[in-house]
Amino acid sequence: MDLKEFDKTKANRHPWETARLKALSAILRPHLFNGVKILDVGCGDGFISMGLFGHLQIKKITAVDINLSDKQILEFNNSSDQIKYTRKLPDSGSFDLVLLLDVLEHVRDDANFLSDIVKRYMSKGNKVLLTVPAFQSIYGYHDVNLGHYRRYNLRELESLAISGEIKILSSGYLFASLLLPKYFLCKLFNVGKVSEGVGQWNGGRYLTYILNCFLNIDNSLLLFLSRFGIKLPGLTGWVLCEKQQ
Repeated sequence: MDLKEFDKTKANRHPWETARLKALSAILRPHLFNGVKILDVGCGDGFISMGLFGHLQIKKITAVDINLSDKQILEFNNSSDQIKYTRKLPDSGSFDLVLLLDVLEHVRDDANFLSDIVKRYMSKGNKVLLTVPAFQSIYGYHDVNLGHYRRYNLRELESLAISGEIKILSSGYLFASLLLPKYFLCKLFNVGKVSEGVGQWNGGRYLTYILNCFLNIDNSLLLFLSRFGIKLPGLTGWVLCEKQQ
């Protein structure tokens, strides 16, 4: 979740968030191990890091977000002894896994930013997972409100990854079921001039459960097909990469 959308008073996480977490967990599961060192750039409130790596007894997570307030840093750091929250990237270090989850769209010079992250924080064999909002044709108010410069198709994201001197291990889309509704509602019918974001989810327990199950099925199918090179379009693009040298 972008910290602009964060609201700790909300009891339920948006189904998009929980389904996204489950999909990312499936992508990363073969590459996680006890003692893993992780750099989570654009960590938000830490929901993803806690969800992805909470089952590991030993891990070291550096969670970075320029929008963290002093109060949030203090509160979040007091809640976990294995995650260090900060507004600044570390001066140095090598991390087994780097997360850039919905980050690159916020950066004007995304290619140089990614290349710098890879050079500064990754050694041979280290992994980086990239996710971005997909398809420039549905760029709209919500993107502007969150400070997005662009959206990507998968080919563009893969080209960006290759330019960062890393090898693509796997890639695909998530949330195919949300792509057409997003297009029709936001572009053709001009719905959603004011976006409340995922942090303002007010759905009840049953609606949250039903939507979560539906989106989990959606993403599971997309991940399964991507293993065979079938990459159906969706609202989110992702690429898992490894540094070669």
